[in-house]
Amino acid sequence: MREKGSWSEATYTSRASETTTRGVSVTYEGEQRARKGKGLDPLVDPSKYDVVRGSNNLLVPRDDGTFVLEFGAAMPVETDFDTTGSMGGNVEVAFRVLPRVQNLLVQGKNAILRRYHTQIATGVIQDRTDKFPYERSQFEPDNEVDRQMGLLVPEKDGGDAIEDYQIALFALAYLTKTSISKYGLRGYYFPLGDMYGRNGFERNVMESVFGPSVWEKAFGSSAGFELPTVTEAAKKLLQDWHAFFLQVGSSPGTTEWWAQLLGRERVIRLPRTEDVAEVQACIIGLTEGVLDLRSAGEFLREAGMSKERTIATVEAVRGIPVGLQKTFPNFDRIPMAGAVFASRDDIWPIGMKGIDAENAAPSEPKEKAKKKKNKDGWKL
Repeated sequence: MREKGSWSEATYTSRASETTTRGVSVTYEGEQRARKGKGLDPLVDPSKYDVVRGSNNLLVPRDDGTFVLEFGAAMPVETDFDTTGSMGGNVEVAFRVLPRVQNLLVQGKNAILRRYHTQIATGVIQDRTDKFPYERSQFEPDNEVDRQMGLLVPEKDGGDAIEDYQIALFALAYLTKTSISKYGLRGYYFPLGDMYGRNGFERNVMESVFGPSVWEKAFGSSAGFELPTVTEAAKKLLQDWHAFFLQVGSSPGTTEWWAQLLGRERVIRLPRTEDVAEVQACIIGLTEGVLDLRSAGEFLREAGMSKERTIATVEAVRGIPVGLQKTFPNFDRIPMAGAVFASRDDIWPIGMKGIDAENAAPSEPKEKAKKKKNKDGWKL
């Protein structure tokens, strides 16, 4: 069994150098496999590995029969990239900025998610007429993140103007299980692109992407259920995820479609796609309560963002629910690295108990109050 540890920049650099030396794309391995008719690698095929993706606490067995939480509670961060048409190079961009993602979120001195065991997944959103409408890696904490990026297959095509983002929303809502949700906290989800999705799910498309067992995996039965609407799927997604659409471009139709699903405050304009690492870190820092609007500007400037793009970014995120994660009762109770558990199936360590996740949601007035406070002015 492969041991999971922390991300190594040296390993990443070696992989990046090999790609450059060979003069091939980051996703060369995945593309070659597809060209040979082998389909997607199982690690990024949504129909494989039990269909359901998981982000779980890593509990290491000890000699006395107990288990230790080696790196902290698992925090999932997933980014699904539109790779149709002009968005076709997004995985290349994601690979290039990965060291900045790791520095700003995970391993840097002031990393936003430093207290967690951050696990990253990368997805590709395409069109229902493409060979692979949706692809999705596993949640990984180490260099499997960049290796699995290389297994993706961006087709860079798309059959019509509308892309199939709704497939990804379904996957996050119904086909993902995370340890962090058991504490009543939420993971982070970022679909990124320049378009909107369809307003319904097509059974044949969903089964082609996730396999014939998709309904049983999602709803517990392959019969006797009604397909949810896309709006219902988005509502369920928001119960377990802090979701933000990162919009490339300024299409009003795109903004409106996502605003209706996630809320207008969760539609964030990217100054440019290459800023995805800084923008994600800023959003997560604000949601975790690690940053406020004033310190967010300073954070972005220290990360190397220009003054102009910093101003644009802070303006774009000023409406999000700042500090929402901190309003959950278990925010300060989650187990930290080194905690000891009696069983691998336990969520709480020995001698510790938190509030049931079902009773851990903040009240609606609290969330609205947070949004109102975001109107305070700031200066860079």
